[in-house]
Amino acid sequence: MTTQTIARTDLRRALLWGALLAVLWVVIAVLRPATTFHLAPFLVAATPPVLLVLDEGASADRSSVLRIGAISTALSLGAALLLLAIGAMEGPVFEVFPSPLVEVFALTAVGAIGGIGFGWWRTR
Repeated sequence: MTTQTIARTDLRRALLWGALLAVLWVVIAVLRPATTFHLAPFLVAATPPVLLVLDEGASADRSSVLRIGAISTALSLGAALLLLAIGAMEGPVFEVFPSPLVEVFALTAVGAIGGIGFGWWRTR
């Protein structure tokens, strides 16, 4: 196996975990629309880059960490927009945020920055 094959497999595995978290978030939010899952956007955005660099045998470079961070951020925002469109984001938000969408964007940004930052720190 080549290095490129190993890196591609690691990317897929990490993205699979991010996608599973996003699907879990959507399913639970649809079942309980009045409950807010504050950490879900953070976890969906942060988990794939962290898992990529923590995976044993992974040969992640900084461009892979950035790429997977961007994809996981899009996953988180996509799940949030889907939940907003179907009316499943009706729970309370933290007082500093004016709406659920602003909260999701902020927590996704923090998760993405944290996950990518951790990934870059581990790949130096």
